[in-house]
Amino acid sequence: MNHQLFTDAIREADRVRMELDLSIFEPINVFDACKGLGIDVRFIDVNMEGMYSSQDGGQHPTILLSNKRPFARRSFTCAHELGHHRFGHGTRVDMLTEEERANSVYNNEELLVDCFAGALLMPLAGLEAEFAQRGKAVNTCNPLDFMIIASIFGVGYQTLITHCRINNLISMDKQIALLKFSPAKILAQIIEKVEKPVHYKVLDECEVSTPIDLEASNLLILPVGYEMEGNHLERIEKVKDRSVFLAQKTGIVRVNNQSTGNGHFIRIQNENYIGLAEYRHLNSEGV
Repeated sequence: MNHQLFTDAIREADRVRMELDLSIFEPINVFDACKGLGIDVRFIDVNMEGMYSSQDGGQHPTILLSNKRPFARRSFTCAHELGHHRFGHGTRVDMLTEEERANSVYNNEELLVDCFAGALLMPLAGLEAEFAQRGKAVNTCNPLDFMIIASIFGVGYQTLITHCRINNLISMDKQIALLKFSPAKILAQIIEKVEKPVHYKVLDECEVSTPIDLEASNLLILPVGYEMEGNHLERIEKVKDRSVFLAQKTGIVRVNNQSTGNGHFIRIQNENYIGLAEYRHLNSEGV
């Protein structure tokens, strides 16, 4: 890998965090970050990855994201498009899927903004701190541990594993072992019968410093003992030491564990939401 490119990507990700007054430890919601940086993010009903556009030499920047992609992928694509903005690349349209991109010409600008997105969404200090909080070394964690950390940082399971390998947090053998599992296989170990593919996030007893974003129809899996505020989440199953909740209604709610005092803010947006990202949790059809 081009080490200068890698360094440039990390430094720019750090600058973004400094501008937003965020530490190198905490997860970042990229949609909120773009709002703080004066960039409009809009979800659209188009079959593509994303698009960045600007006018008048970088003025009025806008990021468009397909609402057809999995939630975690939208987050990475948004960070990718933010990278195009930060590095002054001008208007970009990313029509390719990840699989198609792997077989196409991958230029330095695309590599740069992918590295930037990874550094922004998954700061190494933050990842190591989350694993350490759970008393675990990164290279010894199991697939469920990685799924929990991916849920906290709002990224995909495979994306997190690849990022950890690139940055030597895990060995190649560990990467291969982890990638034998998929989110669907991990879910099947928690819920005995999964009737259809479903997007989900899973959390443990540790406190999470930032809100957890979901989309209506997603599942949220929590340790037994958490109670919901309101009727935005419905408990649909209890298995072993975990409860499974279905996100049903747009809004922002808090889940609390009465015995530990820990709690999480959960933000739910409409399924296939169309509109500005800043309004995604409101009860509307988009703005």
